[in-house]
Amino acid sequence: MRVLCFDIGGTDTKYGVIEDEKFLEKGLFDTEAKLGKEHLTNKLVTLAKDMLDKYKIDGIGISCAGSVNFKEAKIEIAPDALPAFANWDFRKIFKENVGLDCIADNDVNCFAKAECVKGAAKDFDHFIVITVGTGIGGALVMNDEIWRGNNYNAGEVGRMLIGNTKWENIASTSALIRDANRAGLKVNNGIELFKLYDEREELAIAVVNHFYDLLGLGMANLVYMFNPEAIIVGGGISKREGLIPALARCMNSYLPDGFRNTAQVVGATFKNDGGMLGAYYNFLDYQKEKKN
Repeated sequence: MRVLCFDIGGTDTKYGVIEDEKFLEKGLFDTEAKLGKEHLTNKLVTLAKDMLDKYKIDGIGISCAGSVNFKEAKIEIAPDALPAFANWDFRKIFKENVGLDCIADNDVNCFAKAECVKGAAKDFDHFIVITVGTGIGGALVMNDEIWRGNNYNAGEVGRMLIGNTKWENIASTSALIRDANRAGLKVNNGIELFKLYDEREELAIAVVNHFYDLLGLGMANLVYMFNPEAIIVGGGISKREGLIPALARCMNSYLPDGFRNTAQVVGATFKNDGGMLGAYYNFLDYQKEKKN
């Protein structure tokens, strides 16, 4: 089965045609969120028509931020990065304009699905995925099933309050760079900051270690709430050597006996393609359920 998958982000939208878990083609384009929902819808439809002609695809899988109604394949509550995109009905769009069925889910749920099927979480039944980037995304997996919540809002761990502040406002990579500049380090991104860290610049070390501590604090709260077997850490920063053991140490420093060392901290297997692969697996499951 050939599935065209989109991973829609606030800056870029990735796409790929997947068959037998392999990409036949993939690429990306600017989301251009400021131009509105209709503009992006037209871009998605045009590309879908091109891929249908080229590959005879069987359906569409969507990975997108926000509260996504998994049963109906539409966004219920728009994400911060795409504030004008509420009530975005993907299934209706692609059936009416391309003649193809569609499944859609939250982007971190899709990422978790990929990790569950073929990635770092394949040996766990109860785990949490967090993606650390501009914000902090989350997905909850219990008994090997994604828990989407009462109205598809489960897993919004970045909104969890640490004191009176959202966790993602103090422990995302964007917060890290902001804190580094406030401390007097003139850096534009994580690459520049971690270069200073690796060069043993004292201020950089202090800023990064504080960042690790804040991430570990939030992860400790997740252990208290969900008692997972593992916390899978994704996002660009997950490639950072030494990150995973540092987060495990910080997390466990906040946990007492009976909670300490009960959850493994594991780096994600998939990087840029995880959302699309999860959307692909979701579409395969969706088709199986329709046949039963």
